[in-house]
Amino acid sequence: MTKRLKDNADPVEYQRELGKTIGEVSRAWRHEMNHQLKPLGLNLSMRQVLMQLHRNPEGLIQRDLARRLGIEGPTLVRLLDLLERKDWIQRLAAPDDKRRKYSVLTPKAAEQIKTIEKLSGKLSHKMMKGLSAGEIESSLHVMRRIRDNLVES
Repeated sequence: MTKRLKDNADPVEYQRELGKTIGEVSRAWRHEMNHQLKPLGLNLSMRQVLMQLHRNPEGLIQRDLARRLGIEGPTLVRLLDLLERKDWIQRLAAPDDKRRKYSVLTPKAAEQIKTIEKLSGKLSHKMMKGLSAGEIESSLHVMRRIRDNLVES
């Protein structure tokens, strides 16, 4: 259900429509990812924690992990508690400061990471269906510029 704007449409209308569409894509992706993860006992937030730790095998301090995920500390602690109960992460005291905790993946999480990556790849393929490499490259360029404009503010 694509809304086609008229050739003589006001540029502000295009900007508004683009902003609305970015939100719709984000919500649709989140919904579908959560739907795919639910049978595994996971949700998108837990996935994000696991993937950040997977990308940082040495572990991350909780404060840094919360910052990378864009969430508050108490929210992260609840997610870490859930993942720890599943034996997918372990929290270790920093050697130089016992008050600081590092979160690391456990060996049991390796299978979950493989499954998550497989699901993510399938969803990405579904999402990009029918798009040419040039369209994807152009879209990526535009989205990075939009992100950079927001981050610079």
